[in-house]
Order: sequence, then structure tokens, then C-alpha cells
Amino acid sequence: MTHDLSFEILGPTRLVVDGRPQAIRSRNLSVILTTLLVRSGRVVSVEELIGEVWHQPPRRAREAIYVYISRLRDQIGNGVVDSQFPGYTLPVRGQQLDVQLFGRYRADGHLSMANGDHEGAARAWRGALALHRGSLVGGVYPGPILSSFDSWLRQSRTECVELAAWAQLSAGLHHEAIGFLTQQLPQDPLNEILHQQLMLALLLARHRAQALRVFGNACRAFSDRLGLEPGGDLVKVHDIVRSDDVGRAKRAISSAVASRLSSHRSPLAS
Repeated sequence: MTHDLSFEILGPTRLVVDGRPQAIRSRNLSVILTTLLVRSGRVVSVEELIGEVWHQPPRRAREAIYVYISRLRDQIGNGVVDSQFPGYTLPVRGQQLDVQLFGRYRADGHLSMANGDHEGAARAWRGALALHRGSLVGGVYPGPILSSFDSWLRQSRTECVELAAWAQLSAGLHHEAIGFLTQQLPQDPLNEILHQQLMLALLLARHRAQALRVFGNACRAFSDRLGLEPGGDLVKVHDIVRSDDVGRAKRAISSAVASRLSSHRSPLAS
């Protein structure tokens, strides 16, 4: 019997069999599967897999990898993991891996924003965010492949949050932006851009006093956790709020969106 099989790696790795998610309960097996999926379609050597699984490999590490690969094949089916010198490869089609869907959402968001469809851009980036489920297995990765991927995972989530909020503000969805940013800020309380966005959203929704309180909260967070004063851009937004300058607020949003679009088009940004 043939099963519909896909994989999720934007968080703890899961198999999805016939639409039902299944966790990988073995930490080492999960690390091996995630590494193969991150490098989807490319060969991962046995030595690289050893480095991803263990800080200090056991004496019979190569034999242990062979056993884990055998167990992995038993769990997800023969023919999914291919042997190819000097290791293994796991090719997947576009609909089989959540990170590929995530990439399509991001591309749709940038295209919509470039075309002036700010609501469509917000929907696309929030669709991408909905695929994120947290950190990878265990939260600690000995090897460079998963460490690098986890860093990208965190950075890409932050980018999607910021872009979704800019799109909402550009579309005039100020109350939606307030709700969204109020939900996101506790997860990233030292992100100055989120504080700026929330202050602008509150000002444009005519909640100026609340916007000023956001600035005070931000100052305390940066001082208590980092021993720093707020950055220049946050101070500029505070000046906009203090002067109740709606025109400057809208120009600040337009400038931020234009900067993001320019940086996305730049070859250096890719």
C-alpha cells in the first residue's frame, strides 16, 4: 500500500503520513533525518552525519550511523534514503517538504509587496510564519549543518514577522498590526523594529498614549537586559509619536518598505 509522505523541519522534525504528523522519538534518528532533509538532494557523508549527531563520537560511530539509517528506512520506507558515496541522500519533491512551501510564501510576499498589494503580502508572510513550529530537536546541535540551519530558521522567522507588520501598516490595517505585534513582541522583546512598528500602529490608530508607553517599556527592556539606550531609529519614531505627526509616521512606513524591497532586489542581499 502506498502512503502519502511529507516532512516538516520548520520546528521539531515530523513525518506526515497520509496527512497525520508523526514525531521522530529518537533524538539521534531525528538529527540524521533532519540533516538529510536540510541537504535535500545532496549527498551527506557519513563523517558529516557523525559530526551532527555527536560532540565526541563513540568508537563505533560509523557502525552506529549504518544502524540508524537502517532504522530510518524501516520507519519511512525503503527507497526514500539513497546510498551514494561517501554517504546518503534524501531527495524530496516540492510538495514533500515544508521549507520549500515556506520559500514560496516568502517569494509571494515580496512579489505582492513590489506590486503594491500590501494585504496580499501580509497574508503571504503570515502564511510562511504559520509553518514555523519552534526550534529543531533538542535545541542544541553539535554539527555545522543543523547549527547553520537553525540560525537561518530563527532569522527567517524574524524577517517574516517584520515584513508582515510593515505590509499591514502599509495597507492601513493598523488594528490588525497592533494585535499581531502585541502577540509577537514577547517572543522577541529586544527587537527594536517591532517596537517601532507597534508605536507607529498605535499612533495611526489614534492610541498615542499607548504608543508612548511602548517606548518606555522598550527603554526599560534594553537597559535591564543589555545595559543600552534605544537606537536612533526608535528615538526617531518616539519623536514622531510625541509630536503626533501622522504624516511623518506614514512616510516612515513607506521608507521602511522601500528599503526592504531594495535590499531584497540587491544581489548582495540574496
